[in-house]
Parts: sequence; C-alpha cells; structure tokens
Amino acid sequence: MVVPGAVRPTRRLETLRHAQGRFCATIQIVVPRHHAEGDDKHRPYKRRRLKTLRGGSGQALRHQALARGQEETVQLHPAYTINGKPVLGTYGQTDLDALRLVKEAGMNLVFGGADLLDTATERGKFCLDHGIKVMYGIAGHVHGKPSLSDDITATQTEIPIHAGAPLPPPGPVQMDDELIRYREATPSALMGCERGVDGTSAAPHRAGTILFWPAPLAEEVARIHDSPNLFGYYVIDDSPGNALSALRGMYRTVRRVDRERPLCGGYSGATTLHNFAADAADVLMIYHYPLLKTGYDRTMTSYDTQWMLTAARERSPGVPFFGIYQAFWGGDWNKQEPLTAAEVREQMEDFVREGASGLIAFYLAPTEGPLGGWNHDADMHRMVREANHEILSTGGLNVAAEPEEMARMRFQPAGHWAHPREVPGIVPAWHVLAPFDDTEGKKLDSIFPPEQGIDLRATYAGKGRAIRWLTHPTSAGAIGLVELYGEGEYLSHCVAYATCTVTSPRAQEVQMRFSSDDDAMVWFDGRQVWRHDGPRGVHWDSDVVPVRMPAGETRMLVKVYNDVGQWGFFMRFTDAAGRPLEGLAFSPAAPNREAA
Repeated sequence: MVVPGAVRPTRRLETLRHAQGRFCATIQIVVPRHHAEGDDKHRPYKRRRLKTLRGGSGQALRHQALARGQEETVQLHPAYTINGKPVLGTYGQTDLDALRLVKEAGMNLVFGGADLLDTATERGKFCLDHGIKVMYGIAGHVHGKPSLSDDITATQTEIPIHAGAPLPPPGPVQMDDELIRYREATPSALMGCERGVDGTSAAPHRAGTILFWPAPLAEEVARIHDSPNLFGYYVIDDSPGNALSALRGMYRTVRRVDRERPLCGGYSGATTLHNFAADAADVLMIYHYPLLKTGYDRTMTSYDTQWMLTAARERSPGVPFFGIYQAFWGGDWNKQEPLTAAEVREQMEDFVREGASGLIAFYLAPTEGPLGGWNHDADMHRMVREANHEILSTGGLNVAAEPEEMARMRFQPAGHWAHPREVPGIVPAWHVLAPFDDTEGKKLDSIFPPEQGIDLRATYAGKGRAIRWLTHPTSAGAIGLVELYGEGEYLSHCVAYATCTVTSPRAQEVQMRFSSDDDAMVWFDGRQVWRHDGPRGVHWDSDVVPVRMPAGETRMLVKVYNDVGQWGFFMRFTDAAGRPLEGLAFSPAAPNREAA
C-alpha cells in the first residue's frame, strides 16, 4: 500500500482480468495438509475450490453463497469517531468526482494533503460541507530519508549515512533522544557535527537508524493543524527501514503543536511492528493481503490481526486499530482472478469481529491504471456502500457466525481487549548477525562464518562494513530485518543469521511453526530441520514442521536470504497437536525494547 510521500520497494504490477459486471462468490473448504519435514512447498493448509455462484445482488448472494448461520450486529469500538460516527474511509483518488463517490458510498475519511484541508478550495469546501475528514500524510518525513550506514559512537563528528531524498539545509537532526547540528551534508556523511545540542545528550546509535529533521515537520504542522477538515496524521506506510527513532521524534514534534488528533501508522504484517510503540502511533492501521497466496485465504484477516494486536498491545495496551480491507484486483502477486464482493465483505466483517474502530478501503482507483478498485465493479461498489450505510445507521456491522476453521485457530478473544493472553512457545528474542553480501548469487548455498561456529563476541566483514551479533526482541515471534538494518538496494541479495537456545524439560515431539521472507534454513545443534527456497512474505505459522526436541538445551541457528524488498522470519513452538507449548525456556530472553 503506497501513498504520496511513502517510498518502498514493490514488485511489478500488471493489470489482470476484470470482472465483466458479474458477482462471483466462491465456497471453500479448508482441509489439513500432511506435514513433511524438508518439503519446501509446505503450507499448514491447502484450499479446494468447490463451486462458483454468479448473478444477483451482492447482499443476496452473500447469504446464498456463504450460508454461515446466525448473524449478529457487532459494534465498532468507538476509540475515534467522525461527527459521532465510526471511521469509514478509503485510500486513492481525491479529485472532486472521487469525493462525490466517497460521499455516496457512506465514507467520511480520505487521505490527502493541504489542498483538502484548505476550505477555500473547491475540494476542501466539499469535504467541509459533507463531513469528510482528511488523514494528512506526513510519512514523507521518514520514507526515503537518510539513514546511518554504520554504527556511530557518542563522540564522532563525521557521521556516515546512506543519503535518500535531497538533504535539508544544516539544522538539528534527531536520532533517538539526541539532537545533532552539522556544518555540511554530503551524500555519504554529515560533517562537522556538534553532538548532544539543545539540552540532549550525545549517545551511540546503530547502523540503519533513519534520521529525522524536526524543524520542517514542526513548521508543516503549525500551518495545517487548525483546519476543521483535519482528522489525524498518517505517519508511516509499511516499512521504510529502521524508523522507530524517527517516528518517536515525529510524534513528539506533532504533539508540541497538536495534542488531540491521532497519529496513525500503516502496518502490513509480522515484520513491520518493530516500528510501533506507544509513543510512535496512536492507531494501528492494519492491512493484510488475503489474496496474496495461491488463492483467497479466508482465515488470514482474523488470524494475522490477532497476532499483530498481541505484539502491539504488549507495548501499548488497548491500542485501537482501523482495518484496511483489500477492495481491488490486479498485480502479479494477486490470485489470478478478481476479488469478489463477498470476499471484501468477509474482510470487513472479520476486522469488526476483532474489535476494529474503523474500516478503510484500498482503494478508490483512477479510470486508468494497473489496479482496479472498489469503484470499478458494480457489485463491489454496491456492497461497500451498503455496509458503510449499515454502520452509519447502527454503529455496527451485521457479522456472520465465525467459520469453524477460524474459530479453531482463535487464540485471543473476539472484540476489543486491552491486554493479550499469553501464548507460550514464542521465541522472544534472537542474537542477529547481518548483512552478509551474497556476491556469488548462491542464496542459501552461500556459506558464511556462523555455519562454521558461533562466536557471539566476534566481528565479521559484512556488506560494506564490519558487523557483529546484536540482540533483538521479536514481535510475537517475528523479526523484521529491514526494520533493523535498513532498506532498499543495500539489503538486496543478502544473508542474515540468527541464533538462540531453547531448553526443554524433557525430550518431546513438537511442531516448529515457521515463516520467512525469503529463503531460509533452520538447524538444531547443527542438524538441518527445515529449508524453504523461494520468495514469499512472512505470515505467522506458514510452515508447520514436526521435529523432535531433546531434553535440555538446544542451539538453534536460522539463516535467511533476502532477494529484494522485505526480509525477516517468524518462529514459535507448539505440541504435536498444535497447542501452545508450555515449559520452554529461551536465551536470550526478551531484552529491553528501548535498548534493542
């Protein structure tokens, strides 16, 4: 999901077959797949298509096709509202014709810039007259900005950087809690630095940390914060790299001027939550791609949302979220057919079942372009409009009974909750070493020193700099390596290693639940127990690997190769029946997240 000012690597998009004015709904049955250690195409479930129904209105066919039993109206959690109504919005076009569509569809939020906030403009006046608020984007203050190209000490006066967009003129730049002035900026360094200025203290900082310039953002917020059209601030979209320091600086800068409106961050999955904290965003905007695999995944919206909230609410109890439902088609990573109105309605219901405070569509599409949006298909448009008006009139959405497979997978309660239930068996932290440069293009078959022996005190020649083992906490078992080490071309075609020990009170048969972006190998005490080859994204529990865990301590080593874009992995353990596994001890334990 990309908005103006947010730059991130994406795969090539292409237009796929569009629906020709027909509604398609697919009934699916989920069946277990047998697990085979070493099967590099392993998935915990596979899906069989049984029947496709066509014709009729979206609402009527939804009941006919899904037939899921009794329904109930579930209220959206009222953490934030617009004119007393739940937040209902869309990404995408904001010309005047698009704004008329937004109003007609029962939406009250759009994403945009200063022109929409200015009530003297035609579009700004339209928003004001029709109660449409604006999520104002400030993600350009973190996406594409320079980051540290190496670790720095508290005394360095020449700071090495990877330059992004054109650098601002000399002025205070922020890293963590330190402000730094510099005499000159080059594409590779800040020169003549004065450390710990304006009452802050000089401190060391890690490679990959994105730099933040407070003054330009403060000036921008001062110009727009009193607009009656302003709802809040959009601070991040997916992952620009190690942005947590910058996001905290942005949060403090906005709060000095605007103490009321929420700062909202877009988070797409397991690895992106390194960049979330209570003092980085007030609202999670959660989006998944249930169309991303070989077909539409009915359980992804519910299951992955529970995992994301588990990680986020450990840091910020009760933090609300807006669910971003995928109302589009197209893209070479999509399933090879259009999304249906029934599938989009399911996503909306599943987010509401998990306690969403708002629903936002991706997206309102232009007439021409690689992706078709909710406004391009008559049945989907009708369904979105009906659902929004239902919410506006009742405060809630008629939600079908939870499907059996979804209910079986549930591990957090439905609805809004503040504190997550503990999930035993999650690996809480890893020693991580990255990036090694795969110069020969061997991917997992490239060999680096950790495979000859692990020395947590050693320093190695990494890609463009010396690297060492660092301890990082997970987000409910997931590690985002782009979020730790940088982004873009620098981390393409690289290898990372992660290690920890697990101690079991007895020998036992367990399931290792694993996922990786991209290729990965796992060893237990030097014995390979898993290998996955090929590009993919991280999703909780993608791979279910039966392994025998011996009594006592086992040294685990994970190797992850990155092709391009996102990079990371996930691991947890269950018993042989898939239940959370009690009694395991891990080292390292979760470190202080501030220090990590």
